Amino acid sequence: MRLNITNIRSSDFGEYHCVAKNELGMTEAEFHLMEHSPFIIRPPGSTDINVYGTKPPEKESYEDICGPPTTCPECPDPRDFKCKDTIVSLYDLVGNLEIKPIGNVSFTGLPNRTTDCVLYAVGKPVYHKYTEQLFGAWLKDPAARNDAMEKKVWATRENDTNRLFEFANKTTYRNNVATKTYRLERSFRGNAHVVYNGSFYYNERNSPRIIKYDLNVERQTAMNELEGVTTNGTNYLYTTEINYMDFNVDDNGLWVIYGTPDSNNTMVVKLNENNLTVQYGWNISVNHHKVGEMFIVCGVLYAIDSVTERNTKIRLALDLYHSKLLDVSLAFTNPFRKTTTVGYNFKNKVRASGWQCFWEFSFQLQPDDISRHYTGVRSANSIVGRLE
Repeated sequence: MRLNITNIRSSDFGEYHCVAKNELGMTEAEFHLMEHSPFIIRPPGSTDINVYGTKPPEKESYEDICGPPTTCPECPDPRDFKCKDTIVSLYDLVGNLEIKPIGNVSFTGLPNRTTDCVLYAVGKPVYHKYTEQLFGAWLKDPAARNDAMEKKVWATRENDTNRLFEFANKTTYRNNVATKTYRLERSFRGNAHVVYNGSFYYNERNSPRIIKYDLNVERQTAMNELEGVTTNGTNYLYTTEINYMDFNVDDNGLWVIYGTPDSNNTMVVKLNENNLTVQYGWNISVNHHKVGEMFIVCGVLYAIDSVTERNTKIRLALDLYHSKLLDVSLAFTNPFRKTTTVGYNFKNKVRASGWQCFWEFSFQLQPDDISRHYTGVRSANSIVGRLE
């Protein structure tokens, strides 16, 4: 392990604790950085080498560790939409795309889009913290009202569904020193919640209700019940099978993705953040059971093929505002695997956060102009006229 510090200043002197992790394991080390004065007389040293601590293991090649590589089967014609049996084909996922309004719901009206973009690259994950929880959530407020709120981190734990933990900054979060604990009036389900504009939004446990908990007044300030949502049984969202609802926040506001008990379709609603009324709802003929995760950026719904494969793809991108598929095929490298939630932080513009069994991390996202990525394929039941 090597620590590089360019342009050293006196404020850089001190002790550094570094952690590195890859698929082989985790390594920790402490570095002490101090000033070396040319005026200090050093005794003549010996040619002997002193070793402190435990020596690193002997270097081994990947061939010694993993054995000889296996021969991969030949991939069929991509036009058959079946390149790998382990990854859902885009045709199987979308088929004859149909998008229609969610039935039996009154809409207040979809506001104009404030920002449009499309992702063209996903960076490598950055490790943040080790935790004992198999799943949970670490949350930042992308619409923080001041600098203090912008630095804060909030977290939930899988076995403590009535409390939300607040940390003053990333340092106290990494050290697991909560500065405040909120006791929720109604317990939450899963880990796909969000903090947005000073409030905590979540799905009430064993209920189709969505809750807004104001962190300033420390109480529930809004509640609504979504139409046709599944909240018990086995009809979970995605292959992770943890959540029934997936909250998302982007530049355009608050969204919820969910499934229904009578179909495999994906439901998406755009919500008023203040009173949780539904501004608009989409019933999309995309089977959410076949994807690892979904998230929304700039009003575009993305699906990750798998969250258990090290190398996978983001191939589904649907512009909700225009009911059009976008031409994307993004490599998604996830060495941690078994990711249980992914969300987008529009404040950073380039970050998606995630939680994987015991590991918390973030990805770098690169946005691009959306107009260059339309495929020309529109849903068989387009609602463009309704939205423009």
